[in-house]
Amino acid sequence: MAETSVHGAVRRESSGDGRRNRAQRSLPPPPPPSSPGDLITAMPDAVIHHIFSFLPLRDVVKTSVLSKRWQSTWTTTTQLVLDDLRPRHRDPYYPDFPSLVDSVLSRCTSPAVKRFHITIFKCDEAYRPKLDLWLRFAEERRVEDLCLCLHQLRVYYKLPRFLYCLSRLVRLEVRGCCFSLGTDVRWPCLKVLSIRNAEMSDDILEGIVRGSPVLESLALHDCGGVKNIVIDSTSVKELILADGGFSDSDQIWAPHLRSLRVSGIWGLSSVLRLDDVSSLVEAELDLVVCADGLLKELLEQLRGVSTITIGGLCLQVLSALEMEGVLCPLSKCQNLILRTPVSQLELPGIAYMLRSSQCLENYFFLKWGIYVQFNLSEESIQRFNCDEDLLCSWKGNFQCLAKHLKRVEIIDFAYGLESQHLLALIKFLVGDALALEKMIIKANLHTQRVQKHVRVADIGILLGVSRNVLSYRRASQNAEVIFDYPLEEVSFGKHLRKISNYKRG
Repeated sequence: MAETSVHGAVRRESSGDGRRNRAQRSLPPPPPPSSPGDLITAMPDAVIHHIFSFLPLRDVVKTSVLSKRWQSTWTTTTQLVLDDLRPRHRDPYYPDFPSLVDSVLSRCTSPAVKRFHITIFKCDEAYRPKLDLWLRFAEERRVEDLCLCLHQLRVYYKLPRFLYCLSRLVRLEVRGCCFSLGTDVRWPCLKVLSIRNAEMSDDILEGIVRGSPVLESLALHDCGGVKNIVIDSTSVKELILADGGFSDSDQIWAPHLRSLRVSGIWGLSSVLRLDDVSSLVEAELDLVVCADGLLKELLEQLRGVSTITIGGLCLQVLSALEMEGVLCPLSKCQNLILRTPVSQLELPGIAYMLRSSQCLENYFFLKWGIYVQFNLSEESIQRFNCDEDLLCSWKGNFQCLAKHLKRVEIIDFAYGLESQHLLALIKFLVGDALALEKMIIKANLHTQRVQKHVRVADIGILLGVSRNVLSYRRASQNAEVIFDYPLEEVSFGKHLRKISNYKRG
């Protein structure tokens, strides 16, 4: 043991303590804390570029005021997203969009640009030379993600031929453009292609698919001139058709397709035939149709698809078919997703889908959607005036409820939960689904309210809805009803986050 005197006092310490103290005395003092400016300056380039990838280019340029090093850092960014969003009141010091793009591109020093977007640009023939130069810049910088969305004033912008040979291109989106007929396409890395508001043809589309050997997703929005969509590629798994604009007689032949989405507005003369979609497992219909014949024919052609998503306006059209007693069996549909509110206009459509989906087994989803009312006459609206008595008349009429349906999820209804139509539908499903195992009701309150904290009255509504639903008679002995309310920010509401009842009430 050693003795050490500290300010005249004598104490004993072990040899181990002495070695530890000597080691502590030999350590250098900690460096003074750096200022925030020093931390910003010391950021690695990779971190800075990652931050830039989440910012609009105008905000990226503004970072030049952060420190001396950052004055030119923005010029090395690999993400160039430029949109023609001009101030409401014209500013004499605000540069016009073409001059802004020219200035940014002339100062860009990065040898490779991953993302290059020109959007919301009102273009006419006078700007064609500039667009050619901007796309040439993208070619020279080996762009991977290219977007050219133009608001056409007179004619389509004809894409330059060198654009068809971008060897590193992975994603391409064009709007207001047209393709050259007979030009060979060589996009060996392209996986996602979106064409909007373009003049196309069957031959052009066939050449694009043939020249894109790894293409996975193809989206066609308002593309006139296409009559037959022939996709024999084994890599294309998703096809998106939107906003009509196609020829009057459209035929789809895509034997390897896995997912089909049809949306937008389709006219009276629109016809869509699915000649060979034998590999299709998922389909989404969220379209506005001027005649219910198109929707009915689509559903008939999707009889072998296991997962089907239906939008709210489609449900209102199906409500009319239900009231007329028109059936359309979906023999293999096991998963049904409905993106819709529940009102008197949608309930007959929901019944139509339940009646048609005879094998519905695993999932029946109800998701909140943007509410738009179909243009119906007052007489038709009165016919759709569904109440609980009408729901009770449906009992025993749905084969899927008697044998197969096991799971129901109602998601993001939030403050629509107290709707009498929704509660009546929940009561009907719980009371008539003999094989039901689980019903989950999720309410995302924070997406529906501006306030940070949920009011006590709102919690009272949720409690009342929970008590009502849990008191409903259940047809299945094993039915479990779970409420999931994310109220983490409300101290007095945490116990409401999950209210469940596992046995028959």
